[in-house]
Amino acid sequence: MDYYLIYINEVIHIKIKSLNTFSGSSLCFVNGDINYLYKIVNEVKKEININDVYEIFPEKGNIKIDDIRKMQEFLEYKPNFSSYKLVVIHEIDKMNQQAANAILKILEEPPTFAVMLSTTTKWYNLLPTIRSRLYKILIPNSDIGKKIKEKNEKIYIEFSYSINSNYKLAKYIFDNIDNESKLIEMINSLKGLKNLELVEIILSEDEDTEKELLKYEAFFELIKRFENLDLIEIQSVIDKIISKKNSIANKLDTIKLFARLFLSLYHDAYVYRLSSYWKEFSSLKMYEFFGFSNFKLNFENIYENIKWCDNLTRLNISNLNFDLVITTMFFRFLHAFFSDKEE
Repeated sequence: MDYYLIYINEVIHIKIKSLNTFSGSSLCFVNGDINYLYKIVNEVKKEININDVYEIFPEKGNIKIDDIRKMQEFLEYKPNFSSYKLVVIHEIDKMNQQAANAILKILEEPPTFAVMLSTTTKWYNLLPTIRSRLYKILIPNSDIGKKIKEKNEKIYIEFSYSINSNYKLAKYIFDNIDNESKLIEMINSLKGLKNLELVEIILSEDEDTEKELLKYEAFFELIKRFENLDLIEIQSVIDKIISKKNSIANKLDTIKLFARLFLSLYHDAYVYRLSSYWKEFSSLKMYEFFGFSNFKLNFENIYENIKWCDNLTRLNISNLNFDLVITTMFFRFLHAFFSDKEE
């Protein structure tokens, strides 16, 4: 089960300080930098008496069944010094098969006085039976993002969503930060493309870092054009996505990609309405879209869309009606942002 975490550092601190509200739950902190995850866990541990903390580390690249048995012994008794006990499983993707089988029951139903916290840099390497029992909490790359922002604020603004949502992309940007012209040229190249060409980029399953980076940015470029598109043109975008489904190797991943991207827009809609602190946009480059587009945001619909998209990110089944889900996702967005287009 995925727990959608807004990409604001202050929210992470709030979650850390109120981790006891997750007693009886199993969480997983996800980020591409294992050292950063260790740092976050150390912050978590400051909020609880160390005698009520039990940690499992992979030894020689593995977490074994004996580690799980010792953890179970730790959980036989209630906390002595804190309001809850904390179990931390570092790099949970390193569990061997025996350990994974042994931990299933306790991940599904932890003691009510305990929080099961795990970390991973490889969420999709976890067994589906493990993933389905964890609340996935995405940890933004605040350190590397801060370094990029300090070095080149223009680049940070252009790529803020990619920087804060994907460590591999953030590192690529950081490594190329001195080549500003190359990065800006990548962004500018999207502006000259037709809508359907942008769709091709978004649907690309090429694992090349530059192409993966452009997937996210192509989506935001497409959305910025929606104000000036009529329903026929928008339908042609949807039809293009549907027409490519037979060439998509993993349709569920594509659905989840769109769901996450739309969730970022809904998050930014709330920031736009409730705060003047636009620095907290998921994609800072969208400030013009929110500031100058002629729309009337329907927050009742946006709230429902958040729940609907969030549910999509949790799904582990692949037999969804791809055509219906994609069409519904786009028209839900239209109804929340541009309901006049449906009249």
